[in-house]
Amino acid sequence: MLIKLAYGDDHLTCDVPDNWINGRCYRPHPLPDCADVRAELMSVLAGLTTGQTLREIGDEKADCVIAVEPDCPAILNEVLPALIEMIEDETTLDSSHITILIANRVLNPITPSQIPELIPAEIREHYRVVVHNPFSKEKVHSLGESSRKLPLSVNSIYHSAELKIILSSVRPDMLLGFTGARSVVLPGLSSKETLKALYGFNFVADRNARYGNFRDNPFHIAGVEATNAAGCNLALNAVIAPTGNVSRIFAGHFGQSQLMAMNFMREAMTVKVKEPMDVVVTSAGGAPGDNTMTQLINTLSAVSSVLKPEGTIVIAAKIGDGFGSAELARLFQIRGTVHEAVERLSGTRTFVPGQWLAQRLYALLQSHEVIIYNTHLDEDSLWGAGLTPAQDINQAVHEAMQSHGQKCKIVALPDGPFGIGEIVTPG
Repeated sequence: MLIKLAYGDDHLTCDVPDNWINGRCYRPHPLPDCADVRAELMSVLAGLTTGQTLREIGDEKADCVIAVEPDCPAILNEVLPALIEMIEDETTLDSSHITILIANRVLNPITPSQIPELIPAEIREHYRVVVHNPFSKEKVHSLGESSRKLPLSVNSIYHSAELKIILSSVRPDMLLGFTGARSVVLPGLSSKETLKALYGFNFVADRNARYGNFRDNPFHIAGVEATNAAGCNLALNAVIAPTGNVSRIFAGHFGQSQLMAMNFMREAMTVKVKEPMDVVVTSAGGAPGDNTMTQLINTLSAVSSVLKPEGTIVIAAKIGDGFGSAELARLFQIRGTVHEAVERLSGTRTFVPGQWLAQRLYALLQSHEVIIYNTHLDEDSLWGAGLTPAQDINQAVHEAMQSHGQKCKIVALPDGPFGIGEIVTPG
């Protein structure tokens, strides 16, 4: 059975034998691109219930802040301009009273100098555009504590606005379950102190904080509590297809619209495997996502749920950006056993942006071997991170099958991060 695995800007052809037990290929339902994003947005906003329409929520408001995530070009280039136009058509607000607030992150944070790369020129020229600074104590407002004693905070510009609108994409995430409106507030508009606590060892280690899961997920719950405390008059949650384009838009209350978007995505993306597997063959999704460790570990999280204990993942991932910062790269070099590496992370008091990636990788490596086809990083670096390097993807598949014996059960999930693996419950 020949399958194609995305790798950077190209793809690999991989032979997964189908004469062994359960040698099959599973793919999620395709998420179609929206034919007309502006028309989709107009339709969604026109269908809002009484009390939620732009005209009603914008009535007599002195100012408006649109908080938007920075990582999805389709959101910034297509949805945002259309939304601004509709706000000005439906309310008394004009360009002098509308602020575009870009959410941020502590791992590879965005700087004001990057605004021209993110925001279309026609918006930059007529509207105030601000990048949230998670490292500035003066620019955040305390919101008290969450139910799990997490110190909550939000950008002061967002907090003081009379009309608060959140615009976000919805995509699976290894910790949040899914991104969406509430993740624009937490982590996107939060302080470094909040993020240090949120990405601490115990939150990251929670078994419900996993790819594609929002039920009892502590990151999801904290995000909902933070957004409730900060306030939100309207949320737009855009489901993003694997192409990077908008597929659907859900609007209304931030919680309800995100729940609808997440359920829609789960139904489309879930790939049901009838029983736990010995070997999974997959890819990190190709460019541009597979350039980072984040996408690699997202993919491992997405497919590991269909593995037996001690199962093996064979993955193609370019990781052109390497292990990230020098500090983070040091965390990706295991000294001793994987268990000892996890123990060290559990006791560290120093916060390194992205350390949750190392924690998640090490936790997975305690149960599974990961064989990686990669032509960018040297083998010593891959071995040092606990990964098994392979120079030939077909040879890697063959050796993984051999290691599990003649009754090896193998499955191909070639779409990697664009699918969510799930074992079908017998009966």
